[in-house]
Amino acid sequence: MLLEGKGFSDPSFPVFTPPLYAIVIAASSYVFGYEQLPIKVLQILLDSATTVIVYLVALEIFGARVALIGGVMQMVYPFSIYSTLFIGPEAPFTFLLGLFVLQTLYGLKYGRSRYFGASGGALGLATLMRGTTQLIPAFVPLLIMSFQPSGLVRRRSLMFFVIPFLVLILPWSIRNYVVLGEFIPVGLAGGNFLYGASEDFWTISTREEALPIALDSLRANGKIPEDAYASGVYDADRTAIRAGLELYKTRIQEGAVSILSLMGRKAVHLWYSTESGENQGIILAINLFLYLLAIAGAAQAVMQNNRYAYLLLGILGYFVAVHLAMVPLFRYMLPVMPYMMIFAAAAMVRWCELWLPGASNMMGTNGSYS
Repeated sequence: MLLEGKGFSDPSFPVFTPPLYAIVIAASSYVFGYEQLPIKVLQILLDSATTVIVYLVALEIFGARVALIGGVMQMVYPFSIYSTLFIGPEAPFTFLLGLFVLQTLYGLKYGRSRYFGASGGALGLATLMRGTTQLIPAFVPLLIMSFQPSGLVRRRSLMFFVIPFLVLILPWSIRNYVVLGEFIPVGLAGGNFLYGASEDFWTISTREEALPIALDSLRANGKIPEDAYASGVYDADRTAIRAGLELYKTRIQEGAVSILSLMGRKAVHLWYSTESGENQGIILAINLFLYLLAIAGAAQAVMQNNRYAYLLLGILGYFVAVHLAMVPLFRYMLPVMPYMMIFAAAAMVRWCELWLPGASNMMGTNGSYS
């Protein structure tokens, strides 16, 4: 539609994804024709740049030893490599999220407003790539207030952050209002919210059978309107959210064990689950040791009160919290796996210092090669 000059006139488009990845595909198709290879090459380059970002973030927080190991881990991480080889926003979104984290870290550490300007711009682009991050700006003021003592500096840093973010997001929000007649800042996520409300909806095969039965039951009981899914995109999304809330309400009425079991399973499934239900054991087997190391590294950072490590913990916590409300899929957590690797690398370096002092002495006290 973009190449044919129709723009973003399709009213259902916000249901699927924000616009930036579509613009990337359209631009590539305009220059190179309808070929996937140029898009994949771009994604490979962005994934390579993400490796550099991982190194730089770890360098600022933990030093050169952790940065070197974390960068190597990101470089060879199989699921990061795989994400560059299919048409989907994971690789560019991971890069833009990493750019936001790096620039925010620089801003907090060195107190310069221009870093917050770059941070806001990176977050705006990331949100236009995938709407997951649209709530992060609500937490950035808390970060700035925690790290910057002066009220004037705080206000200036916040202004530099907010303006680029809004400049990038508002045109799409206005478009949604004009086309749909509703205020939708980035996109709609009612379907994913509904899919996350029952274990029967987590895989495609079980969802196809269980979802129509659940919706028919809700309609029969007057919980959702009969024809909402035929009334338009926004009404359908609101109906999906309402249906999901009713299913959660039922779990709560069944008792604490029922709702806690659901949320506990979702918290675990986030780290290995696939929508097809296939290859989940492979994902968990490859990631399990990494997860254990990352938990140890995060605990170590907390015990040492490493203030800048809290930025990474905050990003990880935000992604877990947001996606606990959605269908739990590992690909949703893939963009924050670089920060798991940083914590895992920190644990590895610490253990080497404790148990293998000879190996640790191969590097100088500042982490550089001696």
